[in-house]
Amino acid sequence: MGEEMLVFENVTVAYGEHKALDNFTQTIQKGEFVALIGPNGSGKTTLINALLGEVDISGGEVFVKGKNVKQFKRKELARIVAVVPQHFSTSFGFLVKDIVLFGRHPYLGRMESESAKDYEIADEAMRQTGVLHLKERKITELSGGERQRVVIASALAQQPEILVLDEPTNHLDIHHNLDIMEIVGSLNRDKGVTVLAVLHDINSAARYANRIVLMKQGAIVASGSVNEVVTESIIGNTYNIDLIVRYNRFTESEEIVPIRRRRQTQSENEGKKIHVICGGGSGQFLLEELRNKGYTVSCGVVNVGDSDCEAASSLGIQTVMELPYMGISEKNYEKNLELMRLADAIVLTDVAIGNGNLRNIEALSLFEDKPIIIIRNPQRDFTGGKCDELLNKIEQYPKTELADVGETEYLLSQMLASPSEMPPDTP
Repeated sequence: MGEEMLVFENVTVAYGEHKALDNFTQTIQKGEFVALIGPNGSGKTTLINALLGEVDISGGEVFVKGKNVKQFKRKELARIVAVVPQHFSTSFGFLVKDIVLFGRHPYLGRMESESAKDYEIADEAMRQTGVLHLKERKITELSGGERQRVVIASALAQQPEILVLDEPTNHLDIHHNLDIMEIVGSLNRDKGVTVLAVLHDINSAARYANRIVLMKQGAIVASGSVNEVVTESIIGNTYNIDLIVRYNRFTESEEIVPIRRRRQTQSENEGKKIHVICGGGSGQFLLEELRNKGYTVSCGVVNVGDSDCEAASSLGIQTVMELPYMGISEKNYEKNLELMRLADAIVLTDVAIGNGNLRNIEALSLFEDKPIIIIRNPQRDFTGGKCDELLNKIEQYPKTELADVGETEYLLSQMLASPSEMPPDTP
């Protein structure tokens, strides 16, 4: 068990009836890099302000190295905790070296000037952040990324044990974003500086932090390792988006790929279940449309790695998956049958059928009593006629064949409409 650097015990911050933080509890150990993530208004910046004593805490306590933060004098706290704020601006043309030297003030007496040692420490901080060559430049002449490196250098000049950053890469371009995060990551890895960072970019959090705290509406949604927090379910539900989580072998970390924001379910389709037989990309747009229209969608059997399989996974659709080139096993055939039994209607896209996925058609042929929609594909059958023979056994087949997948959702809505939802007869 390492040294406890920061402890938040049931911290609550309220503005009238609104709780910006609600019983926040978390312990940060020495040498950790902890990222705070969450939607706007989650209370992340409020937590930083609670640590610094800049907001009144309604309940709970904050400890820095075992001492209540309320017991610290400002200079004493600044020797342990350095802060890189979300915004830094000045209209005065301070020299870079002077701004970095501000970081030495916690160590100076009231009328004391900086010593040679203070200048050495400031130069080393500028060297670590790559701004030593800018020391004689005015801060007003620098780019946003250069300014942020100067602010970090000033924080390092405090020689802190804990570095707190509030969205340090906000408004920076990709190059400077990466530059700043590499500097912070290096300070944590190589210098052992404990880092607490509010990060807007989930991928940066996953790449550089060894622990993530996900917040929403002032409370903790999830806390743990990157793999424990950055999941399609947890991130998707918190941010109300559909996404894919994948491993990036170049950064050696998990990353998210946002797909779309989640749309509100349409009540008229709620509870209606559709099973889709697809593959090879033939179903991905239909799967999305049906889900966005509020249907409960299932899919199968599709191969792992197939584009339809990936689309279904990103949408959170229940899917029966099979390994490529294996054919459909008895176990997965039965799983698929069960999903078909539960469905109110079944859709067969214009997917090509070979011996590997023929059992999907065998299963379909058992459900003549259900509404079935089949998307026309004259070149579908690669089984020597077995597929067409099975499809021809379905009595509905000629009545439900469509030329275009775009018509599918409309036809389904008509097939599954209750009498009260049916349009009036036209004369």
